[in-house]
Amino acid sequence: MALSVCFSFNELKAQEVHVFAYAEGSNAVFETDGFDGYSQKLQNQNKTIQNTLEKSHTKAQYKAHNGFSESFFNLVKSEKKENIFKAEKEIHFSLDYILNEQGEALACAIIMPKEQVFLSASEIQAVLQEAMSHKFKYINKPISISNFYFTVTYSYNNML
Repeated sequence: MALSVCFSFNELKAQEVHVFAYAEGSNAVFETDGFDGYSQKLQNQNKTIQNTLEKSHTKAQYKAHNGFSESFFNLVKSEKKENIFKAEKEIHFSLDYILNEQGEALACAIIMPKEQVFLSASEIQAVLQEAMSHKFKYINKPISISNFYFTVTYSYNNML
């Protein structure tokens, strides 16, 4: 049985952001509102679309000057005035995105080992809020499909 916690943040320039936290096996998961709904839509996507994406070897990658990088974390740190790296020597986590056919992030989740949850609530919110603004381009995107959902995972490993 997983324990779920929700925290919300209000910012003057952004809508209220809901972050749901729960344990899944040996991992802690922090996801944006709607992640479960889009995951369901992704799983229920027409089998023909899924097969076409797979046969085409479709992949998503960050557009230029965008995405999951050291500069991204420096931006988060400077905006939140917190030390996202704290005293940890290693940081390992992944960020799962659910995308639409235009490469826009619809929802995302941070997944990290339970024993390495060292980010504060505002740092998690900052990472997820920034991640939701990331844009992707597709490689081998089939032209025969106009609407689809796609998932991509990026892992972050930092040795300080």
